[in-house]
Amino acid sequence: MKKTVFILLCFSQAVFAQHKNKIPPKVPLEKQIEHSFTEEELLNDALKGSKWYFDLKNYDQTKLSFDKDKVKPDILYFVDAKNFQISINQKNCKSLIKGTYQIMKKMEEPTSTPVRYHSFKITSPYQKCVAKLSDFLWSDLDISLNEAKQVIEMKAIEDVPPITLPGF
Repeated sequence: MKKTVFILLCFSQAVFAQHKNKIPPKVPLEKQIEHSFTEEELLNDALKGSKWYFDLKNYDQTKLSFDKDKVKPDILYFVDAKNFQISINQKNCKSLIKGTYQIMKKMEEPTSTPVRYHSFKITSPYQKCVAKLSDFLWSDLDISLNEAKQVIEMKAIEDVPPITLPGF
């Protein structure tokens, strides 16, 4: 009798031990803080449906310029007010990068960008031949559209380390 009770007790403990409270899955950092901007603060509506041309050979990892010159082989296409795609047509690299974008307008008064804000979020799988360009797009960018809306310039914003004084 003692053996039966002991076996039932062990069995019940094993059964109840497997019923743990479910822990909700962790939300990625990109999804935790969603930035909501008004349409007046974004260039998305002005850019949607437009095609911009560039040459990946001229990319120097700190600055990239796009214009309306169709002779250049690579294309940045703003599909709609949220999505973009980049077609790379180089001799040694044919690739397609897709993702979403939110490009803030330049304001006269200095504004601080929200934490973890990035203009471009790439949703397509990693591709080795465009890895440097993808890293550039993921970085903090200063994006400007000229007044004639003929040139877009993207510059990487370098993080400036804080100034420290001896003794402080």
